[in-house]
Amino acid sequence: MQIRRIIPQLVLTAGFLFAAEKQRVLKPGWNLFSPDQDIKMGQEYAQQIETQTQVINDPALNAYVNRIGQRLVNAIEGQKFPFTFKVVNDPSINAFALPGGPMYVHTGLIAAADNEAQIAGVLGHEMGHVMLRHGTNQASKANLIQIPAMIAGGLFDKGGMIGSLAQMGIGLGANSVLMKFSRTAETDADLFGARLVHNAGYNPVELARFFEKLEAETGKGSAMTQFFSDHPNPGNRITTIQSDMKFYKAKPYETSALTPELTQAKATIKKLPAPVKKPAAGAVQAPTGPAVSTTVPNGFKQHQNALYAIAYPGDWNAKPGQDGVSASLTAADGVVKGANGQDDIGHGILLNFVKPNSNDINTSTDELIKGITQGDPNLKPYGAAQNVKIDNYVGKLTALQGQSGMRKGEKENIYVLTVMHTKGMFYGIFVAPESRWQVAEPEYQQMMQTLRFSR
Repeated sequence: MQIRRIIPQLVLTAGFLFAAEKQRVLKPGWNLFSPDQDIKMGQEYAQQIETQTQVINDPALNAYVNRIGQRLVNAIEGQKFPFTFKVVNDPSINAFALPGGPMYVHTGLIAAADNEAQIAGVLGHEMGHVMLRHGTNQASKANLIQIPAMIAGGLFDKGGMIGSLAQMGIGLGANSVLMKFSRTAETDADLFGARLVHNAGYNPVELARFFEKLEAETGKGSAMTQFFSDHPNPGNRITTIQSDMKFYKAKPYETSALTPELTQAKATIKKLPAPVKKPAAGAVQAPTGPAVSTTVPNGFKQHQNALYAIAYPGDWNAKPGQDGVSASLTAADGVVKGANGQDDIGHGILLNFVKPNSNDINTSTDELIKGITQGDPNLKPYGAAQNVKIDNYVGKLTALQGQSGMRKGEKENIYVLTVMHTKGMFYGIFVAPESRWQVAEPEYQQMMQTLRFSR
């Protein structure tokens, strides 16, 4: 039986009672999707997520997280979504919820929590995003024209939703409108979570304390920084939550001490094997076998794996992806900071292999280009696409132009090379500022001719 103690509450004084201050009202925003469509969407994305992550099948650990989650579900007033809670073997400190209720808690989050209230606080925050329907609200605002037509045509009801959403560039990527929230949405999720954990008997301040603990650790490792990559800090979390607590009825809270159940959960997590890397949806797994080779011109060197090989300038840097397939090849000064603070390519190449929805090079290229341009509205097609043949495989070369991330105020030119292969579609994105294009373009053409593929 867990020990309980009363946490002193701020009591409203007569001055507060007669002041104009009111508790912030939380309610879902405007939305083109129905709640049932939120549920259907979440269930489909959950199937996708679970092919890419390692869901833990430990009965005690799952029971612990589910007990916390269901305690919060029972504290929701009124209509609620069918929440589910699963633990993912991932050392990064994170948790996320899909529209309609599927929730995933990383083992790194449980390992970092000082007490159960902090875990409950993060779950409550994520449940706030679901109950306030932030993901589909943002998707509705971003796709005001396409979504009504799809709903009117019954496309979301006839079959899977995520295929139709993917056509609009909506998915579960790092910058997806479904998963990357504004600071206002974060504040509302904080307040929803604080009120929910209060109703469930946890101390709401622990929610803010945990987030601020993570913020203090930011920069000390990727495990610490991942949470804030898709949970932008609205600032003053403790102040905001304590101010909201003035409106709560006084009640006893759980102890903030480390409980035996949490201690056991942490011990279980320590014994787990390292997570197995799974390919993302649409990705091609690196095959076993010898690496492909190509002819290397003077002054060049070779990047190779079991799917393809390409020569690139000798003074460039190569960064292979962890999947063993993708890679970035960049000029010495070619890596720049993108708008989201992450590394981007200002002068260089991004290479990858994917499984397209169609084996038709034109259809698959159009889908890729659509995804690229939707991710950056400044990018526009530049001239007509060319049919090419690379290592006797059919391909296309599409030119784009946008704003350079490397040189402010300057345009950048981009070649998107797509090649249809028996194992999927290869693509290379060749980028350089316009002022360097006279040198970069013939260099890129030479590199394309060195491309060789597995047979």
